[in-house]
Amino acid sequence: MPRSLPHSRRAFTLVELLVTVAILGVLAALIVPAANSALAKGRNIVSVSRLRQLGAATQLYAQDHDGDFPRSSHSAFRRRQPAWSIALLPYLGHDGDYSNQQALQIFNTEFRDPDDASTDPNIWSYALNVYFELDPNYDDYDDAPAQWNTIYNLPRPAATVLLAECKPVLNGDHFMCHQWHGLSSAQNAIDHQRHGKTSNYLFVDGHVESLAVEQVFNPEADINSFHPNKAGSVTRQ
Repeated sequence: MPRSLPHSRRAFTLVELLVTVAILGVLAALIVPAANSALAKGRNIVSVSRLRQLGAATQLYAQDHDGDFPRSSHSAFRRRQPAWSIALLPYLGHDGDYSNQQALQIFNTEFRDPDDASTDPNIWSYALNVYFELDPNYDDYDDAPAQWNTIYNLPRPAATVLLAECKPVLNGDHFMCHQWHGLSSAQNAIDHQRHGKTSNYLFVDGHVESLAVEQVFNPEADINSFHPNKAGSVTRQ
């Protein structure tokens, strides 16, 4: 009797290999964008959380300083006060002396947006609305000499931007929004596409919204959520 041959492994044919590769390619095309989208949403959640923490810290600071807002480098040094990031540290749970490395770690934890790849402490992820510290003796702005340096004299805190995501600018811890005239001025300062077609805005009352830049500043539509007397006409999506 003829001896039976042992069973041998059946190899893939070229056609089967090509089909397998094609299927894997289709799966990758479906999975990778979904994974990237999930990661982007996760980073945005962290960004919103950090802004909310800064909003809560600002509220606590104001309670301890007769309603005053912390100041940016626009006026803090002239008044011999710490800039807003330093002023808020105790209200974020950081108090004491820090080494340069510790200070950098704090900066990257509290004031760095996850979608901002820079680690330079002189490059900010968020910037303060300058209207809260304008002084008619030094600044030229609409509605001068009115001032809005305390939470108590804001007409619409829920509609007024406190902090927003800024484009990388050296030592740019505030928006010179009183000098903006057209939409392009805001687009040049706000990182308005940091999260796709939107960026995150912290309002004075502490809530955060992801909005297109035109929804917070667009003079042609009479929208200006930075100016305390004009805020309130934000167009929601």
